Amino acid sequence: MIRRLRIWLWHIVSELEQRLYPFEKEDMGDYYYTVKNEETGENYMIIEWIKSFDERIIRLQDEMLYVQSELRGIKHDQENN
Repeated sequence: MIRRLRIWLWHIVSELEQRLYPFEKEDMGDYYYTVKNEETGENYMIIEWIKSFDERIIRLQDEMLYVQSELRGIKHDQENN
């Protein structure tokens, strides 16, 4: 009995939420918006733009790790001399 009442109330609250906040599902299409690269004039979908920045960040992190390892090597060589 209590379970049925809770389900019924949950359903009412859910319906009320859908009516008050109908924009909840509008964000699904955000990936299809385009942005323009000012340097090249090309248009990209936002998801492609985000992926390109992600790839740049990964590359920069790899380069940073390489430089840090080289600095450790130089420091180690200086300490041994």
